[in-house]
Amino acid sequence: MNEIFSLLEKNKLSRTPCRIEVLKTLKLAGSALSEAEIREKIGDHFDRTTVYRTLRSFLKEDVIHSISLDGGGVRYALSPHKEVAHSSHHVHFFCNDCNSVYCISHQAFETPELPKGFMAESFDLLIQGSCRKCKK
Repeated sequence: MNEIFSLLEKNKLSRTPCRIEVLKTLKLAGSALSEAEIREKIGDHFDRTTVYRTLRSFLKEDVIHSISLDGGGVRYALSPHKEVAHSSHHVHFFCNDCNSVYCISHQAFETPELPKGFMAESFDLLIQGSCRKCKK
């Protein structure tokens, strides 16, 4: 719990019950979660708008990051420590069998060089396959 409180304080975010529960849920999840999965795990204690605003405030402060999936789905995961800036790119893995999403590398890699006149606004590298659990 101290780690969660420290994370909130470091990012100048107040300790609201919803923020604490969302962070605990993401920390214990083991893989990235959708907003619906987060709401399911924290129960009916908070309305949909409160959870949505909590996720938006965490995204703004880089406490969490979002992973966009094919078909428009979005998952959320805790961001790596501030020493490894999340704005540097890292790899995500999507399991085609169980639909779990994992951050598999927090080691940054370079953005591919774009043609003259092009400007990237976001960059995601998503590897698809079978995770450890499903490969068995």
